Amino acid sequence: MRKRKKSRPSEKPGRPVADPDRDARELLLTAATELFAGHGVAATSFAAIAKRAGMTPAMVHYYFADRGQLLDAVVEERLCPFIAYVWDPVRPGGDPAQLIRGIVERLLAGSERAPWVPSTWMREILNEGGLLRGRALRRIPFEKMQIVGVAIRQGQSAGTVNPDLDPLLAVFSALGLVMLHMATAKAWEEVFHRPPPSRDVMARHITGLLLDGVRGTTTRRKQ
Repeated sequence: MRKRKKSRPSEKPGRPVADPDRDARELLLTAATELFAGHGVAATSFAAIAKRAGMTPAMVHYYFADRGQLLDAVVEERLCPFIAYVWDPVRPGGDPAQLIRGIVERLLAGSERAPWVPSTWMREILNEGGLLRGRALRRIPFEKMQIVGVAIRQGQSAGTVNPDLDPLLAVFSALGLVMLHMATAKAWEEVFHRPPPSRDVMARHITGLLLDGVRGTTTRRKQ
């Protein structure tokens, strides 16, 4: 009777099988996003990406036929998961303050995990000449932003939200403040000779500024 062949460790149920092709591709995408954040898309060559990933330029061309294919992959596989993490929890009928607070906190948490996003967002998406602008804007869930805008308008009608706010501008203000602060965090050490604010400090500052303004709720009650 033939002995049953023992399974190799990699064949054990539930154990992921290594995929060298996927691993190499992931390394190249990571290298690309890091270089995009530091130098911009236009200044990042395939050779630079290969060098940072410890590969040859031929390997970059093997996985990405041209720059357009690489940019598509960066947006679809790296930026879109970030966007989904921030916006997927937004649902109609939420309290406007809680919606804003949640968006700010997820933007900050996501930026810590993907530190390349803020500077790339400022340079390559917000900038009219940004090379990721068209690709990224098609993936922005504007319907989710409208949900927050509706919640703010309802709060204004109920007298619980500042009537001077423009609902959609308030959403873009949240995005802009987080991206600007995270993109310039390194400047704190250079300019102010102190560590950049922690994520908790940033979250409190940005949500406090958006929800209560400079005067604060206590000052407003005294007026």
